[in-house]
Amino acid sequence: MKISQITADTILVSNVIFTSTEDKPISGFIAIKENQIIAVGNQDEHKQWVGPQTKVYELGDRLVMPGIHDNHVFFTGYMSMNRGVDLSSASSAEEALALLADHSKYLDASQNLYGFGWDKEVWGHVPGRELLDEAFPDRAVIAINSNKSYCWMNQLAIDKYQFTPDSCSAESRALLLKEMLQDLQLVKEEFLAFCQLLASRGVTSIKDIGFDEYELLPVLTELNEEGRLPLRVHFVLEPVLEPLNTDVGQAYKNQYQDDHLRFQGYKIMVDGVVADHTGDMLEPYADMPGVRNLRLINYENIENSVLKADSYGLKCCLTAEGDAAIRQAVRILEKCRQVNGPRDARHSISDLEYPHPYDLKRMGELGIFAEVYAQILLLNPSYHKAYMGEVVDKKYENRFYNYKTMLDEGITVTAGTDLPLFMTSVPDSIYATCQRLFPDGSPEGGWFPELGMPVAEMLKAWTINGAKHQFMEDKTGSIEVGKLADIAVYDRNLFETSAQELRDAKVVLTMADGKVVYDLTKVKEHSFLSFR
Repeated sequence: MKISQITADTILVSNVIFTSTEDKPISGFIAIKENQIIAVGNQDEHKQWVGPQTKVYELGDRLVMPGIHDNHVFFTGYMSMNRGVDLSSASSAEEALALLADHSKYLDASQNLYGFGWDKEVWGHVPGRELLDEAFPDRAVIAINSNKSYCWMNQLAIDKYQFTPDSCSAESRALLLKEMLQDLQLVKEEFLAFCQLLASRGVTSIKDIGFDEYELLPVLTELNEEGRLPLRVHFVLEPVLEPLNTDVGQAYKNQYQDDHLRFQGYKIMVDGVVADHTGDMLEPYADMPGVRNLRLINYENIENSVLKADSYGLKCCLTAEGDAAIRQAVRILEKCRQVNGPRDARHSISDLEYPHPYDLKRMGELGIFAEVYAQILLLNPSYHKAYMGEVVDKKYENRFYNYKTMLDEGITVTAGTDLPLFMTSVPDSIYATCQRLFPDGSPEGGWFPELGMPVAEMLKAWTINGAKHQFMEDKTGSIEVGKLADIAVYDRNLFETSAQELRDAKVVLTMADGKVVYDLTKVKEHSFLSFR
């Protein structure tokens, strides 16, 4: 056997390695030196790369795959659901009030009081502001519920942050989130905890969305300069309080283009949500005759913003759920090519809940990327309680989440979570998108299973396709010699796990840029390891 003069720092040996370059996993090994993959081969060849300091992971039938890229994340959403008082144990508004009052004793008089995690189903009602007004007349109080649909607030908070309790989307809370991001030391602690959570899910790269300007940037810049940024952050801006600002975008594009911190352009909302009839539809809703959308959309403004961004070479993601909104998004991105000339723009459309097949064909022809929420079926408790067949004519229900046609039309499909809508879970995404099952396992055989995605394509959506979308496919997204060592390992072979056991699968090892950042293999002493 030929002995290599170079030895590896780490070697992973597994019977199930999914490289993202092939559709089937291979049996073999991966050798890593510093932050790079230096060898991939058959298992019996790995010993030539072993030296006195080499750490060898014998992983058996555990799935090894490239590190996961979550292509649609809001750190501010995680921050909102973890800052302040955890109210999940409170069985009533009165119990929650007592927890808030106790916590307030440790705050300065000028500080807001935050809470999260309460459940209106447990409480039996949605609380009004009166209890909070009486208890905290001089302090803004905001307590978001467990499904992020309602903020229990006092009048002071409503007046200060200009949103109402029942209209508390991330965009509605933009003023509040901007203020919450000003405590840089606290935000740094929260972000590092966020990274640890993502590492436990195999995530090594994210596309994070900020509003107007990227208020998280001072924290990320400091961590990056110190070599302590635990994952790759690709950030985009969503214009909410201000119009799309190409001056800021150009400055970010020029300054932030390294392997760990990179500006990626803009996210622009097109329509709302099909489930609540604010998605823009070509035909009226089946359960609301004559209504195609309850929310007005200024397509002219959206078009002008996208054309302007594209003219400066800045990438755009258009968020569209209804088929009318998706058609408009495709038209606008096609117009970019006509007006500004063709280029390798890698624009995308996200959500894509109810696309018309014609528009999927046009997306493929135009090279428009898709960003899908691969766990989306899990929002519905069961097939019988799902809303899709109620809001559209039953004969068109199969147009929801039509992944098969996306693949057939040659669309590059990427995966995201809209975190905190979901926490990143590749097993859950296989269960929902490949098996086409709802949380209770219904319906038997899957919901329109012919429209699902093969497991290999689902894994590519989480890995190499996400890397392509971020212009990083030459460095990450697959297991190949010369690529950066971003790797996730699961406790079982996800290709062969039954639907009944799939959602129990866990990540046992995550490597980011060649460093072990999460380890449950018992080869090392600690679950979380310092990223230094």
